[in-house]
Amino acid sequence: EAGEVAAAVLYLASAEAVLTATEREMGVILVDIGGGTTDIAIYTDGSVWHTKVLDVGASHFTSDLAMVLRLPMEVAEKLKVSYGHANPDEVPYDHPIVVSGFGDEQNNVVQRREMADILRARAEELFGLIEQEVKRSGYDGLLPAGMVVTGGGSQLTGLREVARDVSQRPVRMARPGNLRGLVDALSSPSYATAVGLLHWGMQGVIARPSKRRKGGGLNWKGWFGNLLP
Repeated sequence: EAGEVAAAVLYLASAEAVLTATEREMGVILVDIGGGTTDIAIYTDGSVWHTKVLDVGASHFTSDLAMVLRLPMEVAEKLKVSYGHANPDEVPYDHPIVVSGFGDEQNNVVQRREMADILRARAEELFGLIEQEVKRSGYDGLLPAGMVVTGGGSQLTGLREVARDVSQRPVRMARPGNLRGLVDALSSPSYATAVGLLHWGMQGVIARPSKRRKGGGLNWKGWFGNLLP
């Protein structure tokens, strides 16, 4: 029970940081791509009505590169961050990149177009799973605001185009908004959930004391009620 509540709080925190009031009212899919999972939350009429955690995240994009190209994970991650692109049509065929490999093969030559093909395949799978979940939820026809994508995994170049092609919806890639002070440090999609929690803290939402149940343990439902719209 506590785990489910905690997960729901994270959905709401990300939404606090990246969704507009209009998107929440009209109907929107919030997609937060993390390291090992992707969180989905469906909003309409200003509230969240459906959530789901998919066991696919940014690390799976990296592992695909590592497996297919036969590279160490740390090398594949650097390649993804520096040269990764999810839209092969925008990557030239002749763009070799020299990287370190396993064993005696100290230098491997990787084509950026091949990398893009691998990343595109995983991105199509991810957004296909998201669309399946949206249809399963029953809210498919009630989401005119489309999809808002955030989280550290959303920073892969070309991901918006894949999301749009697969979902056939409007897609916006989102960074945390309404920031003051360390704007450059916190404006990354990676910090969407953290910024949302900070917003609540500034508003005094998460500072309210939670009563404890008899026999100990936090009253999670009571605490979570403070965060609902």
